[in-house]
Amino acid sequence: MNLQVVSCYSRLTVNSYYHYDFVEMKKTATGISPIIVIARRGPQALHRQIYDSYRAAIVDRSLRAGQRVPSTRVQALELGISRIPVLTAYAQLQAEGYFESRVGSGTVVSRSLPDQVTFSEPRRAQSTKVQAGSRRLAKRSPSPFPVESLPWRRGWGAFGVSQVAFGHFPFQVWNALVARHCRNAYAKSLDYGDAMGSKDLRGAIAAYLRTARGVRCEAQQVMVVSGSQQALDISARVFLDPGSRVWMEEPGYRFARNVFAINGCQIVPVPVDGEGLDVAAGIKRCRTARAALV
Repeated sequence: MNLQVVSCYSRLTVNSYYHYDFVEMKKTATGISPIIVIARRGPQALHRQIYDSYRAAIVDRSLRAGQRVPSTRVQALELGISRIPVLTAYAQLQAEGYFESRVGSGTVVSRSLPDQVTFSEPRRAQSTKVQAGSRRLAKRSPSPFPVESLPWRRGWGAFGVSQVAFGHFPFQVWNALVARHCRNAYAKSLDYGDAMGSKDLRGAIAAYLRTARGVRCEAQQVMVVSGSQQALDISARVFLDPGSRVWMEEPGYRFARNVFAINGCQIVPVPVDGEGLDVAAGIKRCRTARAALV
C-alpha cells in the first residue's frame, strides 16, 4: 500500500485489480465537492460514478440548493481523470434538474429540484441511534447556565460582558496596523508560532509592565492567552490541586467560579465591602485557603 499526500487532498493507491481515489468533502476555490469514490476498473463508467456521487449527496442533503460545485476542469484535476467523464456527468445532472448553470456564476445545485427527489435523513443520522434522556457528565464538566437569560445581558450598557470600550477603541490605528502586516506577510507567518505567544508582543507587554505598572519582569515570563477564562484555567491547573480552597468575592466573577469548580477546587465565598474583599471575614471562614481571586 502506497500512501501519498498530494497538495490539497489525499490519494490512497491500492495495488490490486481496483484503483480507488478517495476525495473528502472540501471547499475549493470554485465550489464544494462531495465524497467521490472512483473505481477506475469498476463495472460502472466513470461518468456514472460521478453522477451517482453527486445525486446521492443532493438526495441526502449533504449538498443543498444553491451551493456551488467545482468547475469541470477543477473536478477532473482533483479526481485525476480526463475532463470528458466529468462533463458528461455534469450534463446529465443538469438535464435531470439537479444542477443549474448561470453565466459568470458557475454551476450550482438547482434551487428547484426534480419532483421525484425524496430527501432522506443524512446518512450519519441514519446510522446513529440517539438515546433519549440526559447523559452523565464527567465530574470536571461545568454546570450549564443560560448565558443569554442573565439580566445584565439584556441591556448591556457599561457592564457588558467581554466587550471592549468601543467609544475609545483606536479603530483607525488598528486598521492601519492590520493592513500593513497583511501586506508584509511571509512564509514564516504561516508556521506555528511560539507556544507562549509572539515574542515581540511579549517583549512590548513586559516593557509596558516595567514602566507603567512597576512590575519587574522579562518577555520570557509573559504568556499570551486567548482570554481571562484560559488564563484562570491555566493558573488553576498549575497552582491548585483538587480540593484546594479558594476565596472568591461574593458577589464575584461567576465564570471564574466555573473554572475553579471544573478543576475540583472548593469555593469559599467571602463578602465584599467598600474596599473590596473582606480579608478578616475570609480568614474567619477559611484561614488555610490556597488562593484568593480579587
